[in-house]
Amino acid sequence: MKSGISQWILAIIIVTIVFVVGVLFVNGVIMPFYTRLGEEVEVPEVVEMNVQTADSLLQTKGFHIVVEREQYDWNYPEGTVISQNPEAFSVTKPGRRIYVTISIGEKLSTMPNLVGKSARDAVFAAQSVGLELPDECFGYEYSNYYPKSVVMAQSIPPGTKLRKDTPIHATVSLGNIPNEFLIPDVMGQSLDLAKKVILTSGLSVGDIEYQLEPDLLPNTVISQDPEADIKTERGASVHLVVSIMEEHQDNPVSDEPGNDETEKYEPY
Repeated sequence: MKSGISQWILAIIIVTIVFVVGVLFVNGVIMPFYTRLGEEVEVPEVVEMNVQTADSLLQTKGFHIVVEREQYDWNYPEGTVISQNPEAFSVTKPGRRIYVTISIGEKLSTMPNLVGKSARDAVFAAQSVGLELPDECFGYEYSNYYPKSVVMAQSIPPGTKLRKDTPIHATVSLGNIPNEFLIPDVMGQSLDLAKKVILTSGLSVGDIEYQLEPDLLPNTVISQDPEADIKTERGASVHLVVSIMEEHQDNPVSDEPGNDETEKYEPY
């Protein structure tokens, strides 16, 4: 008899435990699931945020961040979110993964060795690694060692890591020093070409004046001093008068070395 009562008591206890566990499971798991089944929330914007900050924000909204890829981007510092999917302010269910692309910063260029190359090849070498070497970044100097038109020096050592917008300069050999220097004829040439001709003749660009000449293209050389074919000394200045189309036209800064200064490229 006592054994039967004990079994009934045990059965009642087991049923009670099962009932309590069932109620807790329904309240803690089943009901919240059905309650949130139709719930949607707005995706926050995390672009331009540091990835750790973005992760924290997304977690507070019930999302999970996933770094989908990393890429170079000079517009964003390393570790910054540059795109996200789903997009910001779209509406979706909580618990969804938010895929992001992370910047690994700007891709630096490696300075190539320009010495020994022709000026043309030096330009191509710089461009091949994303750098620029325009005409105005070339200097000219005589050399008894380097042949004419060969780069003899560069402003940044080879192998240096640098940003793509870093200015670089190179010095090109004019060959052996001549016995005499003649003033070149730059009349009618563009200012940029005239300056290059003067510099590659071993001379310097002197004062540049601007004169109204509506019938000529802007920056055309209309006068030079000294005149062409006059013998002179190394580094002598050649002064120019250049055309402009309107009186109020601003003188280009890059073409105006100043009234009391001469433009002369020295080796780097």
